Amino acid sequence: MPSPDGNISSAIKSIFCCSILQRRQYILPVDSEVDSVHEVEDPVTVANPPLEILTDDDLTPVPTNYPTTPVEPATGTSTTPRAPEHPSQSPVDIVAPLFPDSPKSPSPFVQPPIMFSPTTLFRLSLCHEDIYTLKHLLSQSPSMGTYRAVLPQVYEILRREEVRYLFNSGDDGDYRVIAERIRFCEEILEVAYWDVDTGGDRRLAGWVERGLGGLVEANPTHYPSLTLLGRLWLLKAQQYLSKISEDGSNSSSSGGSFPFTNNDWTSADEDRDTAEQDRKRQEGVYVDARTCLFPAVEFLGRAVDGMEEGGGVDGSVYVFQAEANMSLGNVTVSSEAQMFFRTAVEALKKASMIEGFNLPIHLERYLRSFEFVLYDD
Repeated sequence: MPSPDGNISSAIKSIFCCSILQRRQYILPVDSEVDSVHEVEDPVTVANPPLEILTDDDLTPVPTNYPTTPVEPATGTSTTPRAPEHPSQSPVDIVAPLFPDSPKSPSPFVQPPIMFSPTTLFRLSLCHEDIYTLKHLLSQSPSMGTYRAVLPQVYEILRREEVRYLFNSGDDGDYRVIAERIRFCEEILEVAYWDVDTGGDRRLAGWVERGLGGLVEANPTHYPSLTLLGRLWLLKAQQYLSKISEDGSNSSSSGGSFPFTNNDWTSADEDRDTAEQDRKRQEGVYVDARTCLFPAVEFLGRAVDGMEEGGGVDGSVYVFQAEANMSLGNVTVSSEAQMFFRTAVEALKKASMIEGFNLPIHLERYLRSFEFVLYDD
C-alpha cells in the first residue's frame, strides 16, 4: 500500500506538468519575409504601437535618420481595383519609418529591410500598377470630375510605406534606387500636369520637385533627373504661356519670332511693334512665365551637358531643351531673346542628326526656317 507521502508527491508533479503545458505562444511581427514564432513569458511586452495615420497634406519627404518599428501585416495597401492576387504573391511585412512628430515607440529597434528585397520590389510594382490603372482611367474618361476623383487615390499611393522608404531612406548613389525614383517621378508628373493650362496639381508637382531635387543634389550630372526637372518647370510655365496665347501674342513653344538683325527689322512700323511687344514682356504674365522658364532652360542645359559628357545622345532631351529656349525667347525682350532662339536651333540641329530619331513636324519646319543662323557668323 503506497504511503501518504508518495500520493502528495505525485499530485504536485501532476500540477507542475499541467502548468507547463498551459504556457501560451505569441507571434511577433518581424521585418523578414518569413514570420517567426517566439515564446513569451509576459504578454504585456509584445503589444505593437498603432501605425501612424497620415493626413491628406502629409506628402512631404521626411528626414532619414529616425527609429523604425515593425508594422502589422496588411491584407493590401491599395484601394485601386485590381485582379485578385495569387496567395503566394501576397504582400508581407516591411518596416515603415516613423514620422518626426510621432512618439517614440517602446518596441525594440528593428533593422530596416533590404531596399530591393523581393517583398519591397513586389510592393513597389503594385504601386506602379495602381498608377497605371488611374492614368488609364483618366485617358478613358478625360474630365475634371474624373481627375478630382483620381487625385486622392494617387495621394494614397504616395503615402504607402514602401514609397516613403524609397524616397527617404534609399541610397542616393544606388542606380536601382535612382531608377525607381525617376520612374515614380515621371509617372506622377504626368498625372500632376494632366491639364497643363490650369496649372496642374501643385501638391503632386511639389512632391515630384522635391524628389527630383534630392536626386540632382546627390548626382549633379545625372541627365535623366535634370531632364525631368527641366520638364517640370516647362510644364509649370504652360499656364502662363496659355494666357499669353489667348491674348493674341505668338508665344507658344513651337513658334514665334526670331529677332536676328536683318532687313526684315528695319521698317518703322515693325520697330514700333517690337517696342510695344517689349513693353508688354516686362510686366504681368510674361514675368510669371519667365520665372518658370529660366529654371527649365537651366536644368535642360545641364542635362544636355551631362549627357554629352557621358558620351550619350538622346533626341528627346534636345527637343525639350529647344522647346524651353523657344518659349523663353518668345516672352523675353527682343534684345535678349536672340541667344535663346539660337540655342533652340542648335539643339534641334543636333537632334536631327541622330540616326533613327525624327523631329516633330512643327519643329522640323522651325529648324529649316532658321537653320541659316548657325552658318551666319
